Amino acid sequence: MQLKPEQLPQHLKSKGLAPIYCLSGDEPLQMLEAADLIRATARAGGIEERVVMDVEKDFDWNRLREAGANLSLFAHRRLLELRLGDQKPGREGGAALAEYAQSPDEDAVLLIAMSKLEKQAQQTAWYGAIEAAGVTLRIWPVEAAGLPRWIVDRGRQYGLSISEEAARYLADRIEGNLLAARQELEKLRLLSDKTEIGLEDLVNAVTDSARYDVFAMLNEALTGQAERSLRMLRGLRQEGAEPLAIHGALLWKLRQVVQVAAAETGGMNRGQALGKYKVWQQHQKSVGATIDRLGAGRVARLLAEAHRIERVMKGAIRDDPWNQLENFILRLAGLRINPLLPAK
Repeated sequence: MQLKPEQLPQHLKSKGLAPIYCLSGDEPLQMLEAADLIRATARAGGIEERVVMDVEKDFDWNRLREAGANLSLFAHRRLLELRLGDQKPGREGGAALAEYAQSPDEDAVLLIAMSKLEKQAQQTAWYGAIEAAGVTLRIWPVEAAGLPRWIVDRGRQYGLSISEEAARYLADRIEGNLLAARQELEKLRLLSDKTEIGLEDLVNAVTDSARYDVFAMLNEALTGQAERSLRMLRGLRQEGAEPLAIHGALLWKLRQVVQVAAAETGGMNRGQALGKYKVWQQHQKSVGATIDRLGAGRVARLLAEAHRIERVMKGAIRDDPWNQLENFILRLAGLRINPLLPAK
């Protein structure tokens, strides 16, 4: 039987444990949670003994045969975990898996975990035997377009109602790493006293900003307050804020400024443009001041520069991310200093 990951909970609830589960995929969080759910169901069903076999290059496949043949010391049911990782079963392993699947141990549940299987491997005799005797799950990464929805749904599991804007920001920040997304959401649940989470709530929580507010710092820079914005940025650093998170908020805010400026250039009045791009009321003054002070063209060039220094934030270019942020914030505030990264 083949299942999708989201079908596993209902399957376990209604059908109970199958004799074999085979999980394949390269998305760590979904692999971990599917395996944990099977383990938890096994424990709830009275399976206390667990035998773990890590398959390496010279793995002896007789261990699987022996594990399936040997009675438990106390005649209890067992959970057999076979972890292949990136290893392929090969001819010997394929034969051992097919043999086990043809006559599964009635006193055991076999849980197999491996990396993503190519189409050719899915057509092998051993895989077909497992699918006929048990359950296979092919786990795929969440597509970029679906990641904000995944974040909203996962937040709901933690009792959090996350806005679409906040979900899109977090999706951009974690770049498909669901484990990182889960950590941020768990952190948010612990740090925030709110259940309705907007973008500002999310940024302030994930940057650990206890005294300085990221968006307050950006507002100071946008309104030309170079000294104060630099002092606030350094305060965020001292409090343990992550430069990547601050940079993500910076990109978000600059995109809004560029969008409003472009709409005005196209003939829309400022009030309409601010409403169209959902600029918070408390930030409308700073957005307008930036456009008036720098002009649409220079703001667009600053956004392009912010995208270039993103490579420093993510480690693609070796440089001090805090130096890049300080230099950029001062330029955004209106100081005439050269960018640290050349234009391309």
